[in-house]
Amino acid sequence: MHNSLVRDILYPLHERIMGRPTFRLLEELERSQWLSTDQLRARQGAKLMHLLRHAALTCPFYTETLESLDVDPVSEGPFDVLGCLPLVDKRTVRERIHAPMGKPRDRRTRPMSTGGSTGETLDFYVDTMRTAYDKAARMRTHRWFGVEPGDKEVYLWAAPIGNRRQDRLRTVRDGLLNDLLLSAFDLSPVTTRRYLRAMRAFDPVCVFGSPSSLVKLCEFARRADLTPNLRSLKAVFVTGVVLDVQQRAALSEFFAVPVVDGYGGRDSGFCAHECAHGTMHVTSEHVVMEIVDSSGRPRPHGESGEIVVTNLDNFATPFIRYRTGDVGRMLDSTCPCGRGLEIMDVVAGRKTDHLVAADGSLRHALSVIYLLREMENVRQFQIHQKHNRSIDVRVVAHGKLDIAARDRVLSGVHRCLGENLGTTLHVVDEIAAQPSGKFRHVISDAVES
Repeated sequence: MHNSLVRDILYPLHERIMGRPTFRLLEELERSQWLSTDQLRARQGAKLMHLLRHAALTCPFYTETLESLDVDPVSEGPFDVLGCLPLVDKRTVRERIHAPMGKPRDRRTRPMSTGGSTGETLDFYVDTMRTAYDKAARMRTHRWFGVEPGDKEVYLWAAPIGNRRQDRLRTVRDGLLNDLLLSAFDLSPVTTRRYLRAMRAFDPVCVFGSPSSLVKLCEFARRADLTPNLRSLKAVFVTGVVLDVQQRAALSEFFAVPVVDGYGGRDSGFCAHECAHGTMHVTSEHVVMEIVDSSGRPRPHGESGEIVVTNLDNFATPFIRYRTGDVGRMLDSTCPCGRGLEIMDVVAGRKTDHLVAADGSLRHALSVIYLLREMENVRQFQIHQKHNRSIDVRVVAHGKLDIAARDRVLSGVHRCLGENLGTTLHVVDEIAAQPSGKFRHVISDAVES
């Protein structure tokens, strides 16, 4: 589809049909990024006040919390009130915020879930404004690298693609909007060859994916001498895990365009993104970001701690002082780009390894995570693949894990990775978290063929 047709007609029409003011918000964000940090802080405060008032009126958890603290978001400063509130994690949101609020009445509100590399599922709702802000913020950061809405984009992402009606409809939609989705669940030689041919034919303006998946694709392309000639490519956007120096270098060399890191999540929203100078700018109009120590106390700028996010635009399931489990720091420096957006640095965070199947091919870890996290008897799990490819699965169960449930866990792993790997299941009471507070539920020491 011609880029200008998608940019000027199809994409705006799609967003209007979905009831999202995405393109209006995009133009607002284009202007607000040049405001001073103090001006942006004032805008944050106004939105935060609105969010806190909404939470106090609609969410029993925050009604009770604000009453017990004897603070009022109307008469007191919103940031002062925010600092009094407790940090919340997935369990708090799931049990005390999401569930008591029930299903929102707004038909434009939709359910979402996340678990990702933690393996701990969280169901929640997002409203139209949250979705629109995420999309608009992403469009803005793409423009920083000359990529316009409607330009061709390849996604190499951990999303299963099958023959279901929903998948077929998504394929049609993606084609109309110049998107090409390639599932990172399967990076076997046969599939990767097909991906590289598809990318060459599609000729994208940008590529999006997790660093580990894209590096695996690049390594295979070099070995097989299948480097695609992507004439229109302007940038490679990555997210999902911390982009290390070696991965950035490998991707930069292979694609010969800027490799740009972003930070966020399905739960927390679009939080931060690099500009052309390599500075990680917070989406200050959309989130309030805090850095705290192990006791929840704020850390000074320049010092590392856990990243805590308040999403200012999701009223369906409020995420207020939400613990991400990632480690980062806020910086006082300014960027040559001149934007007033706050500056941060992600020091450490999510790591999602690939697993090696019985036939020696690669399987994205999320292919197993998405399967096991849907099992009602399993609350948390950790998969450890050893150097010899054998697998230990540790499970924290809801109640007792009977023989049938154990068999379902093992058969799920076997379906994804093969039956000849030597899989052992251990039922445990607890799985220790990383120092950052995040559970690492996929650990792979295996070596591919």
